[in-house]
Amino acid sequence: MQKLSVIIIGVAVVGQVLGCATTLSPLGYRVVEADSSMVAQCTFVGTVEGGSEVGSLAQETGMHNAKNRALEEAAERGATHVVFDNIAGGYSSYAVGRAYSC
Repeated sequence: MQKLSVIIIGVAVVGQVLGCATTLSPLGYRVVEADSSMVAQCTFVGTVEGGSEVGSLAQETGMHNAKNRALEEAAERGATHVVFDNIAGGYSSYAVGRAYSC
């Protein structure tokens, strides 16, 4: 019986972690993920970063969250486009990119 309780708690915790994906604000949705050719004529705003403590088994969710946080930062800084240089998962996910105003 105790083993069943541990399994149920484990499934509940994993469900909570996997369900912790962030969503973009309306302003964040306006920022476009771009490649370097798309921003060739744009003004560089700065480097943006996002991080997430969600990782390990839920690293896809963590990378999604990190990317969203970087896009939100770009939106707050007036950027319209972000070229991501690095998006990584693991125990602590992060995303780093260059923000531009086009």
